[in-house]
Amino acid sequence: MLAQLDMPDVAAVDARLNELLQPGGERVEPAAEYEARDASGTIRVVVDAHRKLVDVGIQPSWEARIPAAQLAGVLFQTYVTAIQRAMVVELANTRQPAVAHAAEGLPLLDESLPQEEWMAAVRARVDAVDALLADIHRLDASRTPPAGGEVGSPRGFFVLHLRGGSPAGLTGSVDVLPSAGADRLRPDVLEVFASAGLAAPAAPASRSTRRPPEDDEDVFEFRYDV
Repeated sequence: MLAQLDMPDVAAVDARLNELLQPGGERVEPAAEYEARDASGTIRVVVDAHRKLVDVGIQPSWEARIPAAQLAGVLFQTYVTAIQRAMVVELANTRQPAVAHAAEGLPLLDESLPQEEWMAAVRARVDAVDALLADIHRLDASRTPPAGGEVGSPRGFFVLHLRGGSPAGLTGSVDVLPSAGADRLRPDVLEVFASAGLAAPAAPASRSTRRPPEDDEDVFEFRYDV
């Protein structure tokens, strides 16, 4: 019915918001830092409440699950998820009604309701989601932009691409990535983000008190397609 009404896929948007707010069914509360992991559990990215990169974790055996040609893309997508989680959680816990209710006060889409009431519920939910996304875009627009163009990493493993002053993608040197261990990749990622002004001031490029994701932490087997 939503397709016939030419309306956004509300269920898909809600599912994404729920994934950001309650990964694994556990609600994420406002915090100083926010974490995201890729589908295989190989990559972990931590950002702070200001959406600055704090840390990156890469399993030593990353090549067993992520082809070298996809590593940079998986890293960047995990970073994006961490950024989205930080923004959504912070916005969902503000006192702004349009934002606070977007996370947990949306009307239920009960198809047993009369058509007019059901449509009103759909529109209310879409409006609430739109309000949340508008606030996210507003925060993005207010962020001080780093320099535009491209920023290469010190060791030459990665290039961070910027568009309009915002991070737009990360590419990797496929020829050299397979020979680079996780202990060399991690500081390279942190330093290229720091060079672009996208890392927290204390981002630990040389060492970290956090334990990197271990190979035996996986509870399921997942490998990206080549």
